[in-house]
Amino acid sequence: MTSLRSRIWQVVGASLVLGLLASPAVFAAVMAQDPPKPQGAPDAVPVVPGNLELSLGGGVVVAPRPYEGASAAVIPIPVVTVRYKRLFADGIRGGVRFLQSGQLSGNAYLQANFEGLDATDSPSLEGITDRRMSADAGAEIVYRARPVGFRFNVLSDVLGRNSGQEVSLQALTGAPLGRGSFLLAGIGPRWVSATRVDYYYGVSSSEARPDRPEYRGTSSWNWDLSIGANIRVTSKWSLFALFSREAFGSPIENSPLASVPAAYSMITSMTYRLR
Repeated sequence: MTSLRSRIWQVVGASLVLGLLASPAVFAAVMAQDPPKPQGAPDAVPVVPGNLELSLGGGVVVAPRPYEGASAAVIPIPVVTVRYKRLFADGIRGGVRFLQSGQLSGNAYLQANFEGLDATDSPSLEGITDRRMSADAGAEIVYRARPVGFRFNVLSDVLGRNSGQEVSLQALTGAPLGRGSFLLAGIGPRWVSATRVDYYYGVSSSEARPDRPEYRGTSSWNWDLSIGANIRVTSKWSLFALFSREAFGSPIENSPLASVPAAYSMITSMTYRLR
């Protein structure tokens, strides 16, 4: 099995390709919407020319491995968040805001993809070719509203690992918790292309055996649920936690490699705001 140390450097390496240091991928999906604020209140992070924000910290990612006999990967990570004008780097995700009009915003970005499989993760996976982690290019449109906003997102593999795409739509809601803290939740469907499903869950003829028939993955409609909280511990220190569940569609659930009907992820991090 790939050692934990190797996994850590794989994650950090993928993030450096994006010009970032690693932090939770799933965090970016929820944090795309700014924290809810009372009507007429100023933005929590005003967009001021020359304004630079920088936070440093560390955290832990529990990445799902929904394969027969495999355990989730627990990966400690450094966390770096940078914002300058329209540019941003939020952990494993970095890009540019190309649209800002009232409650509507749009971002283009690159982000690391934590999905993967090692044949030695489980005896049941013996003979399976490793599925490697990758990176995605993405674009999103976010509509911020109370009590419910929306996020439309498109992703496409850029390293040629799975050559697949994803399209998702989430309804987002949240509530302030005081002192700059807030709670966010999102739910909605996710379409995953056939090439991506086949890469991570397909079984080729050379991988097939009596208890693992050949299987070709097709496109799948999954269902996402995310609940996260950002707690302002002090004026400089913040604690973040996020739980996510992705319920699989039948093309993934019926795969001989999949052992569960859904994948669960957890992430926690503590950061210190330098400016």
